[in-house]
Amino acid sequence: TMDIGSEEEIIEGVKKAAEFYDGFDGVVNNAAITGDVLKNMGEAFAPFEDYPLELWQKTLDINLTGSFLVAREAGRIMKAAGKGGCFVNVSSIYGVMGPDHRIYEGQDFASFVGYSASKSGVLGLTQWLATWWAKDKIRVNCLVPGGVNNGQNEDFVKAYSNRTPLNRMATPQDMTGMLIYLLSDASSYCTGGIYNVDGGLSAW
Repeated sequence: TMDIGSEEEIIEGVKKAAEFYDGFDGVVNNAAITGDVLKNMGEAFAPFEDYPLELWQKTLDINLTGSFLVAREAGRIMKAAGKGGCFVNVSSIYGVMGPDHRIYEGQDFASFVGYSASKSGVLGLTQWLATWWAKDKIRVNCLVPGGVNNGQNEDFVKAYSNRTPLNRMATPQDMTGMLIYLLSDASSYCTGGIYNVDGGLSAW
């Protein structure tokens, strides 16, 4: 375990993991800060016009800079080994499209601006790294989950589900198949790809 907001801990943590696993075949970059964490720091769901700079910066530090640092450290090790490999960065459907703010009406939580901006940045990071590491046979792709059911209340689950053609929120297990595909030789000709697993939300 490591604090994904700490460059020192990432350097040390990735190094220890590489020693334990004797290098890396694949890396899943799944850093994300949640609204629940931010609520303990201040007005996590404040209107955009009043949004605290501290919370914006903290979100970017974890979601985007943390992903950059893990990729930098793990990629250096993978490149030096010379065997190739693959990265899967995890973005969010809100990094691809704007949220429907109406589904948050009456809730004590909301979509927050730093999350969308940082997860959109993960898409750019993915495609940049895909072209940078292609010569080293390191593939880089991006998994884009739709809204995942994580114990939200019934009203929100219903409102979100009504926005998706499959009429439900995702489960964590819905991401497994795509992760296996992107980490395996089945996707050997795939790099720089953006893979939505969103129940069809982005098709509407």
